[in-house]
Amino acid sequence: MDETFPEWLAGLGRERLTELLAARPDVLRPVPPRRPAELAERLDAPESVHLALSRTPLPCLLLVEAILVSARSGRPLPDLVTAGADLPGLIDRLERVALVRRGEGGALHLAAGLPAVLPTPLGLGPDLAGVVAHVTVAELIDVHRRLGGTGTPRRAALIESITAALGDPGRLAALVARAPAGTRELLDDFLERGPARVLDEFPPRGQHQPRRPATPARWARDHGLVWSVDWERTYVMPMEVALALRGPDHRIDLPVEQPAVRTRPVAADLVAHEASVAALRLLDRAAALLQDAAAQPLPELKGGGVGVKEVRRLAGRLGCAEDEVRLLLDLVHAAGLLAANPLTQVRTRRATETRPAGVSPTRAYDAWLRLSPADRYAALAEAWWRLPISPTRRYDGKPRTPLAPAGTGTPSSVIREVVFGLLPGATETGETATGEAAAVPDAEEVAAAASWHLPLLQRASCREVVLAVLAESRLLGLLGADALSPPGLALRTSSGPRVSEAAAGLLAAARRQALFGTDLTAVVTGPPAAALTEVLDRAADREPGGSWRFGASSVRRALDAGHTAAELVSALEEVAAGPLPQPLTYLIHDVARRHGEIEVVPVGCCVVGDDEALLAELAAHRRLAKLRPRLLAPTVLASALDPAQTLALLREAGYAPVAREADGTLTVTGRAPRRAPARPAGREQGVLSPERAAAWLVTAAGEPLPGHHGLRDLFARYATALSPKARERVAMELQYHGTARIVHDGEELTVSGPEVRGVDLDVWCHEPAEFRLLDLAKITKVLT
Repeated sequence: MDETFPEWLAGLGRERLTELLAARPDVLRPVPPRRPAELAERLDAPESVHLALSRTPLPCLLLVEAILVSARSGRPLPDLVTAGADLPGLIDRLERVALVRRGEGGALHLAAGLPAVLPTPLGLGPDLAGVVAHVTVAELIDVHRRLGGTGTPRRAALIESITAALGDPGRLAALVARAPAGTRELLDDFLERGPARVLDEFPPRGQHQPRRPATPARWARDHGLVWSVDWERTYVMPMEVALALRGPDHRIDLPVEQPAVRTRPVAADLVAHEASVAALRLLDRAAALLQDAAAQPLPELKGGGVGVKEVRRLAGRLGCAEDEVRLLLDLVHAAGLLAANPLTQVRTRRATETRPAGVSPTRAYDAWLRLSPADRYAALAEAWWRLPISPTRRYDGKPRTPLAPAGTGTPSSVIREVVFGLLPGATETGETATGEAAAVPDAEEVAAAASWHLPLLQRASCREVVLAVLAESRLLGLLGADALSPPGLALRTSSGPRVSEAAAGLLAAARRQALFGTDLTAVVTGPPAAALTEVLDRAADREPGGSWRFGASSVRRALDAGHTAAELVSALEEVAAGPLPQPLTYLIHDVARRHGEIEVVPVGCCVVGDDEALLAELAAHRRLAKLRPRLLAPTVLASALDPAQTLALLREAGYAPVAREADGTLTVTGRAPRRAPARPAGREQGVLSPERAAAWLVTAAGEPLPGHHGLRDLFARYATALSPKARERVAMELQYHGTARIVHDGEELTVSGPEVRGVDLDVWCHEPAEFRLLDLAKITKVLT
């Protein structure tokens, strides 16, 4: 007797089990399986099977479909595939990912989720018994008689007789030879386009069907070659009919060789140069975008994401294409640097509406700014590598909305791994000993090879994603001159250098000086360094094309932030390629001279008197120190507006006032920046490595299942440090939601997958990524 799937898993051993878990990492999340039976259930789930098949090459997928057809039809597997294919090798590859396993006598057992993932293997529909499950006996008798049968046997005998007649290639060929003209073409269309088609010439099922002259579709229906399966005129060709029409000599070819991807040599220096320019541009544009969002939250659509109008505005503001803006938005969002602000409640005349409050940088943005350029670049590149969508891909000719929720299907991260695996890389540095790298000039060849590795994806969809991945790689500096750059190789190979180390050399080419003109502009002839960008942004306004323009308002902005004229001139001289032009220094000093000629002071009230000595005495009186009195007379100007409005009006009138506190100190206008809350990390904070998971499963293979106990009763009896309400809450969260946040023995933990063991609780702890046995008496708090 064949062993069960859990028994087969338990007998794999630690090494093979580690290899299986490394190939199917989704079964380890969010909570790793505790025993082989649970692992078997996850491996058989259709979602996990689909993900495994999405990483399976075309010959393996076709072999799986052939095994499914062999199991349904009873045909031997060698009669379905061409001779010469390495079937044992392909089966070994499928067995390593638990899609197929061998049993006694060479029998092949398929994963339980495969029929749901592949409902039409090799383009074949369900068997005849499944198609006619809803057909009445009277209809079966009519087909039985048209096929030459006699009598009125029972339903099972009718289905057996019809199957024998339609499954015989010779009898079916003779039958089709007597059919009306055009019938063979209709049947061939079913064979080529799939087993199901909508035939509009028939009325919906259940309606009266008048007798009309025989057409190819009517003849095929009346003789059982196609059957109605729903109320919408959908007709299906049974598997036995399709196999008989194809003939006994029909075989499926297993293309074991992937389509070729041609390469050409390219100078490694050219690769490094193009990648360096793109990487520096990426850092500059990302910083500028985040700075714009920090000054004013980006408008957010009601359904989520940033609209076309705002994308166009940012494209003009940053001086780049709209697709580049979409990539930047999704990139900084995936890196945790940008997030949506909490929703706001807006009261209207009729009701209170909940509206989005825009998108702003998070506090992680401030930490990102303090990193080195290489580490900043690495954060963005690694976020793109994990991104489940392709930001620049077109959907029916329309661009994707940035920051919108990701859809379903094969994640783009899987496609990136395949594409980067197809791109050649001679060494970890991306160049050969002769100083040349291998470039891939034809993106269509990469798309064709990727389709061979990702056969579940439609060829058109795969092509769209592959072209988007290559375009985004160039914008990120992971590709240069159509060859992998050092950061691209670091992303592809786990054994390569870290991305930040690989990018350090590329970012060394950043321009650290600017050319200052007499027209009050500064031009950077290349990608600017982060330090140069910070100095120029301090006192000038950014313009498209890598230039900055100085003006009275931009210089006043720097002075309002607490900088002096001497500091500004000194900082600009350090980054200038030559002496500063006189118009620029004159502008800075002129604005600084007028800066503060008018002061706006907030006061609670004004004390007025004719005796100046008395007012001086009051200002110096110790008992009045809490009032912070300050002698303003005789030059006092009281404003009816608040300080902010007064400052704005004076500046609009051409003056340069400064704001001061009530005690006379200068007010620095740089207010605390608005930051959006960080996106929740979710349950998947720690993932068990395949090695540790395999060791755990091998040890737990013979472990008995724990006894069943109610969590509510357990917490009520032993969680003595919690209030009754907290005990009820944590028990309900674990029982119905599967996850809770607690404080256990002074440590904050996110726990999932509870199992009761005596008076203790065995749970998965996400932060340390391990199973722990918790003493319920040491749970002191339940977190929200």
